[in-house]
Amino acid sequence: MQSNRYNVFNNIHKGLRGMLFTVQQEVQQTDFNSTEAVPVIANLELALRYFDEHAEHEDNFVLNEIVKFEPHIAEELEAEHVTDHQLGETLREYIQAWKNAADKTEAGRQIFYAFNDFIAFNLYHMNKEETVLLQLLWKHFTDEEIIGMEQRILQTIAPEVLVAESRWMLRSLSIPEIIEWYMGMKHGAPAEVFMMFKGLAAEELPEIKMQQLETALA
Repeated sequence: MQSNRYNVFNNIHKGLRGMLFTVQQEVQQTDFNSTEAVPVIANLELALRYFDEHAEHEDNFVLNEIVKFEPHIAEELEAEHVTDHQLGETLREYIQAWKNAADKTEAGRQIFYAFNDFIAFNLYHMNKEETVLLQLLWKHFTDEEIIGMEQRILQTIAPEVLVAESRWMLRSLSIPEIIEWYMGMKHGAPAEVFMMFKGLAAEELPEIKMQQLETALA
């Protein structure tokens, strides 16, 4: 891996992993016959939505670019996105069964194992994108071109989703990664956007990490 090149997947993938791990912990601790399951199911459905949208963004703005140079890997990853969607649909079927069931224990058990399958596949898939695909992006595109792909993705994301995903990234990144992310925003984003993100950081980061961020930005 070339540590000096731009890793377009690092921040968002860490945020998505953080979401998966948190929701899975909620799922495995939940009594699905009690009202405590309601917000957990809502979090699970939201995670599925974010992963569907993420795969769509990669198809439209990353794989559509790399296919010109590496059609085999583009087709392979698009096929994996189809598998990912199918795993998500299986989960949605179990969630609907849970909503309709009188005794929800069995549906909760099915949700637990189906979500494990979903997590395992996505961890494998994201690793592949961050190693195989990223190397090919670096081979065929400059960092500026890769950042351009990312910017086009960001322009399609609803503001409330962007804020929610940014919260997950703040919870899931190391402080050096957060500093690098925020330094980029400080120099490249409108001032009001940067200040909004500083507010998010103040809400999400422990005091010691926020102090480290403030020191670096100063």
